[in-house]
Amino acid sequence: MSRIVTVIPQAWGAQALEAALGAAQQVCAGEAFAAVLVSSQPSARDAELAARAGARQVYQSVHPALGECDEPQVLVAAVGEALRAISRPGGEVSLVLLPPGPQGEELAALLADDLEGQALGRCVALQLEGDAVLAERAAWGGRMRLSLRVARGPAFACLRAGRPQLKTEATADVYPIQLHGNLPRALTLDRRESGQRLPPLEGARLVVSGGRGVNEQGFALLEQLALSLGGTLGGSLPAVDAGMVPVLRQVGVSGTFVSPQIYLAVGISGTLQHLAGVSLDSCIVAINQDPEADIFKVASLGVVAPWETLLPALLDSLRQ
Repeated sequence: MSRIVTVIPQAWGAQALEAALGAAQQVCAGEAFAAVLVSSQPSARDAELAARAGARQVYQSVHPALGECDEPQVLVAAVGEALRAISRPGGEVSLVLLPPGPQGEELAALLADDLEGQALGRCVALQLEGDAVLAERAAWGGRMRLSLRVARGPAFACLRAGRPQLKTEATADVYPIQLHGNLPRALTLDRRESGQRLPPLEGARLVVSGGRGVNEQGFALLEQLALSLGGTLGGSLPAVDAGMVPVLRQVGVSGTFVSPQIYLAVGISGTLQHLAGVSLDSCIVAINQDPEADIFKVASLGVVAPWETLLPALLDSLRQ
């Protein structure tokens, strides 16, 4: 049994399959790995792709109740049963790789809890050192890296490594696994209108964000500015605590991570906790009446001025 196993829910599509195989290929560096394909019916094409990517064993794990289900809360029961079925004495798995992305990270955490393992989450580097797993994770918006060591497996992680290198022809031992466990019911979504006129922070190309130095009137101007520029609204933790902006629009280490092309920071001092929520690739434009504010140290463009005079003038210019 290989020490490295990659798990791919086939309902997540071809992109997830290739991403998981690419990660396994990079971590293994020539060492054998196993692929566990989880679905409602076996796929010879996916099994062949896993073999061409370097998998020595391919486990076609089938549960008829899965259908097109792609929710981690449901998949964890099926994947857990499959991993228990392939584990053998003396052949313990050290590392389980899930497809990168929010769903993969959630499934990795659920599996770690279910199988008494260690959840490493989204990693930027992974390797085996003897029986241990060494991992690196980005922190503070990519400004720092954390080094982690798991002495005993299994460890569950995601790694973004691109598409795999495929051999022209390859063979692998393919094993069918019929899963029989009871799966939890999929979640039922209740959709309601939030009343928010602006798009969410995730994926926005322009974020107009306010901080402690902006009051309720100022946030009304910031919202108008965001609408005029085709962007969206954000805020720092002090602004959220003051009730100026809802928590779903908080940017920072305890809020949302954003990666817009332009991040307009108004009345934001520039603490590390806030800047950790802004991508290093974003162009920061800062407006603050304090010339010593830390935000100016990282801003591509800074304006020392009170927002009370600058924002109305900026909006007037846009209307003209």
